[in-house]
Amino acid sequence: MSTSSPTRLPRAQRRAQLLELATRVFTRQGFQGTSMDDIATAAGVTKPVLYQHFDSKESLYVEVLDIIAESMILEVRAIGEHGGTTVQRVRDGLHRFYEFVALENSLRLFTGHEVISEDVQQRVVEVLDRMAIELAGVLTASRRIGTEESRVLGRGIIAITQTTAQLLQGTTEEAQRERILDTMTTAVVHGLTGFAPLENPRIAGVVLGADDAEGTTADA
Repeated sequence: MSTSSPTRLPRAQRRAQLLELATRVFTRQGFQGTSMDDIATAAGVTKPVLYQHFDSKESLYVEVLDIIAESMILEVRAIGEHGGTTVQRVRDGLHRFYEFVALENSLRLFTGHEVISEDVQQRVVEVLDRMAIELAGVLTASRRIGTEESRVLGRGIIAITQTTAQLLQGTTEEAQRERILDTMTTAVVHGLTGFAPLENPRIAGVVLGADDAEGTTADA
């Protein structure tokens, strides 16, 4: 009785497959909870084959982080294409980040809950900075705000977004989650409206000004 050997894929295709599977395993189990054996088993290859493509678990993890980061950057970039008002854009953005990093089990990585090494931590900081720059682009396309100001504000909003995700993850009560989203959305919106809207914003939807935000609640 003969057994079939695993299909031999071209190197680039095999590497892409390993990265895809490693992303699934790492996001489900975290760095500490995942071994190279786990990833090799999921991919249906031997551990030596895995090491032919990646020097270590950490180097593989960094590449997985980069894959997740690209998706997160696209999410931030898409904020400018979101219709509705400033309130709706902010609230949906906060909730989407939570879905992305918490429901897909990446929360530990992007909120510093799983410290791995200085190199990995530096990569996380770089990702968050890239997100802040993308968000700054949305801000300068909608408000009278300088480039440096927009980057500072963007980084602050990313920090608020991280905190919101942690708070949402910390409760199982839907009503409490709604209150958290309402509160954090109101805080961000009133901060943003301190910067006057452009006469012709280069983003979709409505850009609220300070007068528009007075009395506005996050669930409006």
